[in-house]
Amino acid sequence: MFRHILIAHDLSQEAEVALRRAAQLALQHGARLSLVHVLDHPDLREPTAAHLRQRLALAGLPDGQILLDSGEPHECIARRLKESGADLAVMGAHHKGRPELFAGTTLERVARCSQVPVLLAVGEPQPYRQALAALDFSLAACNALQTAHRLLPAEARLFALHIHEVAPAQAAAAAEDLALQSSLFERLVEDERAKLPPGAQLDHGVRQGERGACLAAAIAELRPQLVALGQHRRSILSEALLGSLAQQLLREPPCDVLISRAG
Repeated sequence: MFRHILIAHDLSQEAEVALRRAAQLALQHGARLSLVHVLDHPDLREPTAAHLRQRLALAGLPDGQILLDSGEPHECIARRLKESGADLAVMGAHHKGRPELFAGTTLERVARCSQVPVLLAVGEPQPYRQALAALDFSLAACNALQTAHRLLPAEARLFALHIHEVAPAQAAAAAEDLALQSSLFERLVEDERAKLPPGAQLDHGVRQGERGACLAAAIAELRPQLVALGQHRRSILSEALLGSLAQQLLREPPCDVLISRAG
């Protein structure tokens, strides 16, 4: 269960979609909801607060907390996440901030540095029915699967997908390696299943090929409302970037996207 959800709202229509998802999850989990907005002009504090109070009421959470800040959006959001003790961040697509060198958008910057899971919400806020978790053998990916399951109602299904990435020219030679990967993955899934509540609906499968193509094919086939990925800790340079797969999903989301770190 989640106890405190923080939604970043920039007054855009995309942020309204994210607010409705955050409200749905807060009601599902009985969680507190805090809304943070970074002001463009400090003299708009009062009308902005009134507008956001109205949006919270329409979302069904009139008692939600409003936090108004000034400064760099990603820095304000990261600070509020840390100070508030929130255990889930929710953001909408197209947040303010332009890609610059390795910096990325506001959403990407927050996802890169956040110590709590970050949910990009773009879909209609109905309870999730199907989720897909890209599961490798990393702690980050395992955390993403467990976090995704926490977002789901009891009747929803979760699919764990492992991608054995090989170049097309090497596919035939990789058959033996694929068998080993599949065997190891079966064990990993059973370990992760043991951490879930009894009766949890967890399916799994292995695909071989290029990561992006395999994931896209699985999304087209399963049509999940949520895709979960682990964000790995790497070198200093890599920490300045999201993984290419995560970055692609955040910039062109086919559904809601969850990014979770290893902790």
